[in-house]
Amino acid sequence: MDTLNIDTKSQLAKLIATENITVQQNNVKTASFDVVNRILTLPIFKTDSKDVTDMLVAHECAHALYTPSNGWKKIADDDELRSYVNVLEDCRIDKKIQKKYPGVVTNYINGFEILNRQNFFGLKDKDYDKDLMLIDKINIFYKSSKKLQFAFSNTDNLWLKQVDSLKSFNDVIKLAKKMLEWQKKEINKLKKLPDFDNHILVENYNLNNAENDSKDSKDGEGNDSNEEGKDKQEAPDGKSESESNQDKPAVGDKTAEDDKNSNGSGAVGAGGDMALGSITNNWFEGHKEKLLDNSKSYYYRSIPDPILNKVIHSNADFINDMKKSFMNDKTTARNYLPYLNKEYKKFINESKKTIMYLVKEFEMKKAATAYKRSTTHKTGTIDPLKLHSYKFNDDIFKRLSVSPDAKNHGMMMLLDWSGSMCDTIFKTVQQTIQLVYFCQKTNIPFELYFFSSEMDKDEDRSKKRSTGFKYKPGDMAIDKIKLVNVASHKLKKQKLDESLMYLYHLAMYYDNRYSWRSNVYTEYKPDSVGIPGEYYLGSTPLNEALMIMLKLVPLFKKKYSIEKMNLITLTDGGGNHGSSETMKLDIDTNKLYGSYPDDRGNTDVFIYKKKNHEVKDEYYGYRSSGFTGTILNLLRTYHGITTIGFYLIKRIRRFESEHYFKSQDMSMPYDKREVIYQKNRVKFNKEKVCDVPQTGYDDYYIVNAKDMKVENTDLEGINDTMKPGKIKNLFSKSMKGRITSRVLLNKFIEKVA
Repeated sequence: MDTLNIDTKSQLAKLIATENITVQQNNVKTASFDVVNRILTLPIFKTDSKDVTDMLVAHECAHALYTPSNGWKKIADDDELRSYVNVLEDCRIDKKIQKKYPGVVTNYINGFEILNRQNFFGLKDKDYDKDLMLIDKINIFYKSSKKLQFAFSNTDNLWLKQVDSLKSFNDVIKLAKKMLEWQKKEINKLKKLPDFDNHILVENYNLNNAENDSKDSKDGEGNDSNEEGKDKQEAPDGKSESESNQDKPAVGDKTAEDDKNSNGSGAVGAGGDMALGSITNNWFEGHKEKLLDNSKSYYYRSIPDPILNKVIHSNADFINDMKKSFMNDKTTARNYLPYLNKEYKKFINESKKTIMYLVKEFEMKKAATAYKRSTTHKTGTIDPLKLHSYKFNDDIFKRLSVSPDAKNHGMMMLLDWSGSMCDTIFKTVQQTIQLVYFCQKTNIPFELYFFSSEMDKDEDRSKKRSTGFKYKPGDMAIDKIKLVNVASHKLKKQKLDESLMYLYHLAMYYDNRYSWRSNVYTEYKPDSVGIPGEYYLGSTPLNEALMIMLKLVPLFKKKYSIEKMNLITLTDGGGNHGSSETMKLDIDTNKLYGSYPDDRGNTDVFIYKKKNHEVKDEYYGYRSSGFTGTILNLLRTYHGITTIGFYLIKRIRRFESEHYFKSQDMSMPYDKREVIYQKNRVKFNKEKVCDVPQTGYDDYYIVNAKDMKVENTDLEGINDTMKPGKIKNLFSKSMKGRITSRVLLNKFIEKVA
């Protein structure tokens, strides 16, 4: 079963259930409904027929809606009665669901015909009128939506009227007892016939094992002292009060699935050896396995709702934290701040020319793209300049060129703030800062966050689970995560410059401490100035950050009327594997707790709810790359964003080159993938960047982090004696170095212009 089938059948089930419940399909034999957590669990059907699948889903939903679970307990040990109850209950609930949703009637009719042709009811070579007892005639008659005709006697028709009048599950039990006792009496009459041993029913129902008489059997008509009580009045929504599942535990279709004689020979009764169960129902239950996919099992989890003011560290807090940290050592800060300010301004001033050049390129590419998309229309007004050609040219009208309106861009950037970034973070921050100023110059609304697993100073370090999410039962437990807002289009220029200067300092701090470039800091050592503990490098909660984006991106788009939204991730590795815990509700304490699954299943299913719509996506295990692709696809599909990923490689090991440079389509023959690998490797070595396919990303770039340094080469050495050609070559080389070193900017321009 694929993802589409999961989602489609879930929507059908939710429609039938008439409420926004969670629908799950799993390796179970019957449907069940968890009334506490509002979870409907259905079997996994593998039939190719839509009618059969929809019929089965509707039937299982009908059981969950209308069949009370506690009613089966009283007849659990009586296989004969249970078989009769099951047939009659199917008649009752199928009638109710078809009346409520007439659209499924066709599914029932077509679905039965398909299953009957495949002998799922054991009717092959049988005479429907002679070879079946009343209970089986009723079963097939109603299963076929009364399309199959039987030679019902007047007595049979009286029973049919009682079946049609069933209102509640208690009614079903009463009628089943009456019908079973009546059938036993009819068999005793049959036994008196001289040719009884040769009667077709003897073989079909194993009647040789029947009791000699039924004088000790109860009449069953009207003795209801052991019933649950009087029938409840039917509610306006079609459900009786006794059928309401508001206060009932899980319900399942208690059929003959556990019967020893599920091959169609009947069931053993509680009162003796008589076997009068429904052979058509037993046959179906015995062959139902063919309709179920037992090869798959699923582990369902949903995403909790992020509390934005808890998971997002505001820009104001970031600046204040950095100021306080600097003031802890006033002497050091007083000496270091002027140096930091000088270094930062030097970098910005050197970058201005290149940024403005790229801004111009961006505007030109936008204009060129708009021109290519422009259309020309006839106006209906005569063009005087073409009037002279009217004798041989019909086209003498003015034309109007129409260019489509430019789209409003928006951008969010997620910067990896993990420990493995320590020796490349300076170059990455340089590139990112230039991208920020590019967005500012082109009036693109933007937000820059770095994501970290480090806890705030006032946070309890003993707690491993994030408290920045609102959990409910079935949610995955989220590891520690916070987004630090270090730049935004909303900031005034002074605050933006100040914030980015502190970000620049953090990058220099780690560059000085861990990079081979530490010897470049001769005047002041950046790592001599401490930084707040909450901004230390941690792990890589990429998936957790993307979960927050699921809520943050649509708010950003709506607030700023963004038509073309872009999400950029900058990482040097995959995200954390995350927690395998799922939140459960302790009924006694009414508190949520994290629990590891007893049987996880071989396929994880991530559930994402967008308003009243529920989306399911499969991914195999909580592995970083698979789950990252799942969330990114949700962002792309349901929030209309473009996803751009930059994967920073510091050393080109064979693992990276083979894993990323080859085609991700593993079904492709090896020799073809090898051709792609060699082509990408050459491109990477030449251009220091290579685009490769990656699940969830519109564009994914492998970047040589060693060559990410921003080049701001001045035209030194030019003098009056230099020939124009040499000056031109030097200028071109200098500008090329500037442009190619700005990997992020170039790729962004190519993508969104």
